[in-house]
Amino acid sequence: MIGLAAVLVSTAANLPASADDPGKNGIVCWLDDHGQRACGDHVPPQYARKQREIYDRRGVLVHTLPAEQTPEQRAEDERKQREAQRLLQQQQNDDFMLQTYRNVDELKAVRDGRLQTLDTRIDLAEKAVRDGAASVKDLQDRAEAERTAGRDVSPELLGQIKTFEGAQADNIRALAQVKQDRDATASEFEREILHFQEMRGGAAGTPAPPATPQPPPPAAAPSPQQVPKP
Repeated sequence: MIGLAAVLVSTAANLPASADDPGKNGIVCWLDDHGQRACGDHVPPQYARKQREIYDRRGVLVHTLPAEQTPEQRAEDERKQREAQRLLQQQQNDDFMLQTYRNVDELKAVRDGRLQTLDTRIDLAEKAVRDGAASVKDLQDRAEAERTAGRDVSPELLGQIKTFEGAQADNIRALAQVKQDRDATASEFEREILHFQEMRGGAAGTPAPPATPQPPPPAAAPSPQQVPKP
């Protein structure tokens, strides 16, 4: 394979200046399968995925095209990028906490306020579940009364039962979600409080208050007035 200087001399006069195409920019050099340096006005296909060095007409290195990464190398680069992003986000969060809260008690007060808000949402969700259960039972009792009397249940009543059962399923899912949100919020604040105390050099934090205990739901007394009759 001819040397770089000879290639530059022999091809420079016919090479247009285009930074987008290594073959048209000047000279491209690569390593062959034996580790030997080779140069030319284009890269052979079998070396197109290896690292290439692009030189201008004067023999000055313009830029280096990296070799195509293996799947393992790409995975490692992605892991490093994720870790760098995580560290950056952690640093931003640390700066925010140190600038926002003068002491751990202020951070705990924010925690308690968030948890109280979620406890209120839990109360409302549990009431919706209780009310929904009572409404579904009332409709089902009315349908059973129709069957006992030897009458067919009206399509309107059956439709109401289906609608209320679907709404009740949504209520139950919503209650489970808000409880999960409360647990996650309490855990996150505990981690943040401990980390804040480590940064401030303080003592360990107090645990988050438990969820407000709820009394058992009263037995639902079906009432025809709970749901409009068809």
